[in-house]
Amino acid sequence: MTSTAEHLAIRARSLYRRFDDAVALDDFSLDVWSGGLLTLVGPSGCGKTTALRVIAGFEQPESGTVDIRGRTVVGGPTTVPPERRNVGMVFQDYALFPHLTVAHNVGYGLGGRDRDARRRVSEVLEMVGLSGLERRLPAELSGGQQQRVALARALAPNPDVILLDEPFSNLDASLRDRVRTDLRHILREARTTAVFVTHDQEEALSISDMVAVMRAGRIVQAAPPDQVYRYPADAWVAGFLGDADFVPGHAANGRVDTPFGSFATPLSGPVTVMVRPEEVQIVPDHDGDCVVTDRVFYGHDQLVTVALPGDTMLRSRIGPTPSIEPGERVWVKVEAATAYPR
Repeated sequence: MTSTAEHLAIRARSLYRRFDDAVALDDFSLDVWSGGLLTLVGPSGCGKTTALRVIAGFEQPESGTVDIRGRTVVGGPTTVPPERRNVGMVFQDYALFPHLTVAHNVGYGLGGRDRDARRRVSEVLEMVGLSGLERRLPAELSGGQQQRVALARALAPNPDVILLDEPFSNLDASLRDRVRTDLRHILREARTTAVFVTHDQEEALSISDMVAVMRAGRIVQAAPPDQVYRYPADAWVAGFLGDADFVPGHAANGRVDTPFGSFATPLSGPVTVMVRPEEVQIVPDHDGDCVVTDRVFYGHDQLVTVALPGDTMLRSRIGPTPSIEPGERVWVKVEAATAYPR
C-alpha cells in the first residue's frame, strides 16, 4: 500500500524562525500534495515569504523539518543547499539577467549548451507561449512576458516543486487576471507541484487547488478554496478571505437567533454570527421593514447596505438590476449564516 508521505511533495513540520525580536515562523507546519497548486495567503508580515525561503533553502530555521519528495532537506544536522533541493523559484521581481537573451536566461540552470539543453529550452518556451522570442533581451519584453520567462527558467530543470513569491505584484491590474489564468494552465500542463505566495485573497481563491491561510507565523486553515471560503475556521479567517458582516448572538438548544432569522449551530453561549453578502437576498417593497442606506455599483454587480429593525446592518451582493437606491424599503432574507465562539 502506498503511504501518505509518498504523495506529498513538501512536508514541513514545526518550523520556527525569528529575526531579532520578530518571530516570522512559529510552529509552521504544512503538507503540499504532489501535482497541485497550493497558495499561501495572509496579511503582510505573517511569514509567507519566509516560509517559502525556508523551503527553498535561502533561510535556515532555528528548528523544525522540511522534506521534499520524501527526502529531508532541513532537520537536525541535515541542511541541503538550495541548488541541491531540485526546487524552482520565481521571484517577485523575476530576477532575469538583463544582458542575457530569453533563451540564455531560460537555459541558465541547465549546465551547458548541448543539444539536450537547447531542446529543453525550446520545449519550455513553447509551453509558456514564448516561441520565437529566444533572442530577445528582457528589456524588450512586456511585464507579462518577463514573468513567463522567469517561469520557463524555473520549469526547465524539471524541478520537484516550483515556488512563486507574489509573481503578479509588478503587473498592471488589466494583465493580472489573464496572466494568472495562463500560469495555472501552464503548471497543469507541466504537471508541476507549485506553492504560490500572495496577499491577494481573490487571487488565492481563484488560482489554487488548496489554500493555506497564515496568521502570525503559522497556518490557521488549509483546505480547498470553496471550503476555506464557505467554512472558515474562525471569524478572523472569515473576515480576511472576503466580505462578511458580523453580528453578536447567543446560541442555545442547537440554534442561534438573530434579527434576520434562526440558524442551526452546534455551539452554545455567546457567539459571533458571520454572514456573507451573497447570502443576503433583498426584495424592494414599499411595505418592507428594512431600509437601504448605501449602494455601491460595480457594473457586474452591486453591494447594497441595509438597516434591519434594531439597528443591525447587513450588506447584500446582488446583480446589476434592479437599481436600488438609498432610502428605499426592502424585505431581507438571509440564506445562510455561520456562528463562531465569542
